[in-house]
Amino acid sequence: MKTNMKVRVLFAAPFLLGGLAACNGTPANGYIPGSVYQLEQLNKTPATGSPFTQALATNYRVFAQDEKDEYDWFGQKIFATKGLLAAAGKAPPPEELGEWKVSDPVAANDLKMARSRLVTMLGGSAPSQYPVWSAAAQTNFDCWLHEQYEGWEFDKIALCRKDFMKAMDNINAPPKAAQAQPAPAPAKASPPPVPYLVFFDFDKTELLPEARQIIANAAKAIGEGKVIRIRVVGYTDTSGSNDYNNRLSMRRADAVKQELVRDGIAANSIGVDGKGEGDLLMQTPDGVREPQNRRASIELIKQ
Repeated sequence: MKTNMKVRVLFAAPFLLGGLAACNGTPANGYIPGSVYQLEQLNKTPATGSPFTQALATNYRVFAQDEKDEYDWFGQKIFATKGLLAAAGKAPPPEELGEWKVSDPVAANDLKMARSRLVTMLGGSAPSQYPVWSAAAQTNFDCWLHEQYEGWEFDKIALCRKDFMKAMDNINAPPKAAQAQPAPAPAKASPPPVPYLVFFDFDKTELLPEARQIIANAAKAIGEGKVIRIRVVGYTDTSGSNDYNNRLSMRRADAVKQELVRDGIAANSIGVDGKGEGDLLMQTPDGVREPQNRRASIELIKQ
């Protein structure tokens, strides 16, 4: 869990905008000041997966290094760890509002609406079509949320918000001169389709409004494309017993399947599976309530 962490974001590459001044991190949970193990591992790890996860890995590597340069050991640990996840081909979701205490109610509501818009975008085809802009939108949102949490560098709050909006606008209405974006060097084989991800509250199977929108996007893609197989996989965090979490993950997968059926997808075309605590999105010790691990994925296999 990212409790009481203090972080700062810096973007690199031509499409990622802005450089931000540092803030000092607070070591927590016995973390040793000066340790840069995660960043050293990230610097040695080639990015794999989709162009979107590769772009995220590049971003996280840059600002984890910046955190290290500013002696924010805890911040560099957090973002280098997320960079390692992205480099392995798994996209960490944007920061949760509940993990940050934004005191300004107007700003908090603005961020809530922005995150809903962002999650809907990330659950659709944009990360495949516009990987760099999608990565910029996510990291600028995290930056905006962090700076608003800090609550005193108002120019940086405005910059991160503006860059988030610009990236989202580019995705919604791409400039005519940018029909294709430069991406990391292509792999020898085409990357697998990016799955649609939906997230759940602790110990719940009820679908949140933004989850229903993502499932609707998946149903639309199924109706438009030549999909030969649909697979829904449920997951949990590490809180609770293995047997209970295995059952909970299946119930989450079933909840997503039923919503797909309500959206017009034939029930017999959807396979479901539950992996419980297996294949965590964010690695945690046993017993940790990690929001990013409480999820289900919708995998579409096309011709």
